[in-house]
Amino acid sequence: MPRWPEDSRTRLVDAAISLFGEHGYAATTVDEIAARAGVTARTFFRHFGDKEEALFAEDDEMLPLMLATIGDSTEPVTAEALMQRVLGRLAEHLEPRRPELTQRQAIIDSEVSLTGRELAKQARWQSAITEALVARGFGAEHAGVLSAIGFALFSRTLHAWLAEPGGATLSERLRDALPRVRTVLDEVSSG
Repeated sequence: MPRWPEDSRTRLVDAAISLFGEHGYAATTVDEIAARAGVTARTFFRHFGDKEEALFAEDDEMLPLMLATIGDSTEPVTAEALMQRVLGRLAEHLEPRRPELTQRQAIIDSEVSLTGRELAKQARWQSAITEALVARGFGAEHAGVLSAIGFALFSRTLHAWLAEPGGATLSERLRDALPRVRTVLDEVSSG
């Protein structure tokens, strides 16, 4: 039998986000997060290195999801179709969690250090995605550009979706946004 409840990690994440929303990120301590979750600070540190990690814990699921989607099939696929597939899977994963994501993004946007951590994470992920695209058969230069475009597109669309309650789903927004990238590239090229 475990010494701490199996759902400690989830309870810690929920407690952290709740407390960050109530008191602000900087004013919230690990001890407060642990107490709200009904565990000790020691249990907190079994799951997370610091309170930033508790805020970004859900992100641990997304990179493996993207990598698995890229590697799902060995059949030839266009860059646009693959990007649609990867972004679609991310949207399916995130859409049910819109309220929590909105609260989380407000917390990230309130602290420069958290915004920096989010950007650093995306840079690490972009590198991993680029490697997966190369393994899938795309040239290294093209893979890097595809990865950068995909992250920029996703980030912009996600932030717009979180900021505008109602309206189109994240999936619909991403499906509509991808062809616009081609239009913008064409306009810049002829500009």
